[in-house]
Amino acid sequence: MHDAKPQIPALDSQFTPAQFSAVLSELALALATQPSDGFFERLLELLAEYSGACEAYIAHLDARTPALPCIRYWRNGQFIKGKLSPVSPRLLANMRHATVLCSHNLAEDYPDYASVQPEIAQPLHGFWAHQIQQSDGVRAYLALSFTQAEVAEQTLTALLAPFLARLNSELFKLQQTEALSLAAVAFESSEGMVISDANYRIVKVNKAFTHITGYQQNEVLGQLLGDLFTNPAPQLKKASDGSLRYQAEVQRLRKNGQSYTQQETMTAVYNASQELSHYVLYLQDISATIASEQQIQHLAYFDELTGLPNRRKLREELASCFNRAKKQHVIGALLFIDLDHFKNINDSLGHAAGDWILQQVASRLQGLIREGDLLARLGGDEFVLLLADLGDSPPHAEQQANIVGKRLIETISSPYPFDDQFLHIGASVGITLFPGKGQTAEDLLKQADTAMYQAKSAGRRTVIFFDDAMQRQADKRLQMHNSLRSALANQELLLYFQPQHMVATGELVGAEALVRWQPEGKSLVSPTEFIPIAEESDLIIDIGMWVLEQSCKYMDKWQNMGLLLPELSVNVSAKQFHHPEFAERVEELMSRYHIDSAMLNLEVTESVVLGHAEDTIRKMEQLKELGLRFSIDDFGAGYSSLSYLKRLPVDELKIDRSFIRDIPRDSRDMAIVDAVIDLASHLGFTVTAEGVETRQQLEFLRQQGCTFYQGFLSSKAVPVDAMERYIKRFQGKFAK
Repeated sequence: MHDAKPQIPALDSQFTPAQFSAVLSELALALATQPSDGFFERLLELLAEYSGACEAYIAHLDARTPALPCIRYWRNGQFIKGKLSPVSPRLLANMRHATVLCSHNLAEDYPDYASVQPEIAQPLHGFWAHQIQQSDGVRAYLALSFTQAEVAEQTLTALLAPFLARLNSELFKLQQTEALSLAAVAFESSEGMVISDANYRIVKVNKAFTHITGYQQNEVLGQLLGDLFTNPAPQLKKASDGSLRYQAEVQRLRKNGQSYTQQETMTAVYNASQELSHYVLYLQDISATIASEQQIQHLAYFDELTGLPNRRKLREELASCFNRAKKQHVIGALLFIDLDHFKNINDSLGHAAGDWILQQVASRLQGLIREGDLLARLGGDEFVLLLADLGDSPPHAEQQANIVGKRLIETISSPYPFDDQFLHIGASVGITLFPGKGQTAEDLLKQADTAMYQAKSAGRRTVIFFDDAMQRQADKRLQMHNSLRSALANQELLLYFQPQHMVATGELVGAEALVRWQPEGKSLVSPTEFIPIAEESDLIIDIGMWVLEQSCKYMDKWQNMGLLLPELSVNVSAKQFHHPEFAERVEELMSRYHIDSAMLNLEVTESVVLGHAEDTIRKMEQLKELGLRFSIDDFGAGYSSLSYLKRLPVDELKIDRSFIRDIPRDSRDMAIVDAVIDLASHLGFTVTAEGVETRQQLEFLRQQGCTFYQGFLSSKAVPVDAMERYIKRFQGKFAK
């Protein structure tokens, strides 16, 4: 601690010239020997001790906020780092306009001052501050705060006056030091920096430059920029801020010879006399950024799996090719390629095998295309080939496109060696030629897709060309699909029933529930039209569950009415059957409507087995335990795998109507029916023949031992009220 100093009297009138001279001499002596380091602290400490101030600080006067950053802050005998000086806004505003500011009653002059001084133990009453001015304006102020009201204003001003020049100088040094520190930090940034003189001779480089180029500082100092970087500043242009500047992206070589892309910015630097003194070259290695942008660009336009152009790239090329074909009066073709049975590979061998197949297909197809054509992958197992120019003759163009389409199918259909086995797929191809009358570039994909769909329907592994009739059919299907989505909500679905009879006696043994659709204000839509559309989406699940619930509801109603129908058959689609909650839903409906399980027969087609054999058997056995019966519908017209038939827990085979229709004219149909009945007999199944329309057909079935039949001979499918009358009639007939 310093020796106690005589305090300056509180009132100027009690201060003698001799006392002032003594104090001033002591201040001068103490500060004269004080180096720059610690000057601010010593000055504040002495002023506070001599004046009796409780706090003293030097703070910036640049900001317009109540809390200003202190350069140095002293309070109650110690210095506090990083202190913010809380000053009332009104006091701060006054300080900006007054060289010396003094208050003997802070509470009255600045009522808000006390509220911003929470750390002062005693209330502040007095305040004195002096601006520290520099050539470029006010930079800071020195301030003292007092717990007493009496402030020796004139004495403090006179005491500080001899030291203002030194204080100003020290502040300038501090600012210069801070500026140099900031410049050093900026210089050693992640951005490479080269400083040269006015003749482009290198005088300094930073660490980032070394990291980017591989050159050490001692290897380049004194060299010309042109020796290091060819043509570093071809033309400096005047920037918006008035400076001369050059900026470019340039290919450069590192010390090891590696090429990279460098972004360069060169700025001319002038001295105080406005003479060119230096150039500063900023440089960044942007190779990684460019590579990333190129990768993003590639992903935006190319398929990641196969490397082929994607849908976005195809659309752009298609529009350009279409317009060029119109101008040059040539004919092009768009081929839509969809792989056949690709899903089977994905399901059985996994997606890795599926991805490998797609890559192999892409590689094979790329070997077939001409220069100027474009092969793209749309996604999944769909590819598109754009043939840009097939000449100006439509027949010749069609012939060439057809040849290419068949070659594609042949190439894709060749076996694929995979893990000691050969995988087999095929392809269906739809083709549309362009440009046509009224045709736009946007139409082409849709038209080729429509033709491809027709190729699938025609048996796969075939080529189909688009025509307007296909589009009309596709538009009709789309319209029907959209309308069908609202059919359930609008209560447009109806349940019809076709009676089933005993072949031997004619007794009514059951009925098949059949769904019908009658849009509001329109006639009935044939199931052959809307069921395939529903099966293409998940609509078939909702429709199937509606049919099942309505069937249970009517069975319950008829039991309560005393109408006895031994069995009701309900068709179940493959999608509906394999729904995770199907078995639980069936059980819940039977419980809710009090249905005897033996009265419900679920009809499934052989397609439920495809790809789901074990799941199908497990789920059928689960439902069989509840007492339900199962029929294989349309037997002989589909998959007809006898190996699965012997494992499936079914009770009945239903012979498809296509085998009944031509009996007795077609002996082959009669042989097939006879074989099915015989097979069922040996396996312990009953047999129902569908589509029986004549007595000759019924007589043949009776002779072969067929169990049940249904068809127009007995009744067409009828609505609920007609079915109720039908049950009553046969119930009374066989009751006698």
